[in-house]
Amino acid sequence: MSLAISVENLTYRYPSGRQALRNVNLDIESGNTVALIGKNGAGKTTLAKHFNSLLKPTSGRVTVTGIDASKRSTSQMARVVGYVFQNPEDQLFGSTVMEEVAFGPKNLGMNQEETRSKAERALSIVGLLPYVLEHPYNMTYGQRKMLCLASVLAMDPTVVVMDEPNAGQDYHGLRVLGSILNELRQMGKTIIIISHDMEFVARECEKVALMSDGEVVAYDSTRRILS
Repeated sequence: MSLAISVENLTYRYPSGRQALRNVNLDIESGNTVALIGKNGAGKTTLAKHFNSLLKPTSGRVTVTGIDASKRSTSQMARVVGYVFQNPEDQLFGSTVMEEVAFGPKNLGMNQEETRSKAERALSIVGLLPYVLEHPYNMTYGQRKMLCLASVLAMDPTVVVMDEPNAGQDYHGLRVLGSILNELRQMGKTIIIISHDMEFVARECEKVALMSDGEVVAYDSTRRILS
């Protein structure tokens, strides 16, 4: 299988001098659903933020679908990698659900008809199509998380990164999330999930990268890692 993401000898130091990643190597195959797990501070989110160029390597290289992410801006990488933040408040700014979801396709240069089609399709996937005129902050926390996901899916990225997607979801929300992940897999998307919920990881992910102190210390099938 082709590689969706290739991480080679990646090291990252924050401006404060703290070293967050240490010589990380990781290959993620196209179409896989992979979890990044580990304690808080292990480097999971720092690693994922290199996939869409939110962070640039101190040394090493990150290639996504053959593109050197460090040589592209975050807006350029948005065509390839969609990043769903853990907290909706870090991502939402539109005054209506439709405005929020249409923002990405519009800024990728799609015309009005295509933008609306992409937005409606994404909202349909996450079950929010009836809420197009709703203000995002009139919605529940779980719905706002789904809205963030829809805003990413509307841009039709090849890789979708989700930071703690199941946090704050009730039973219904978790069932909807599972259905969404199944649909994304059928579409051939590569999915990266950052999570502390091992039951969720066991149910949804094919492979797991275990991180500790800025390093990937194990990478294998979910069954083997969790056992």
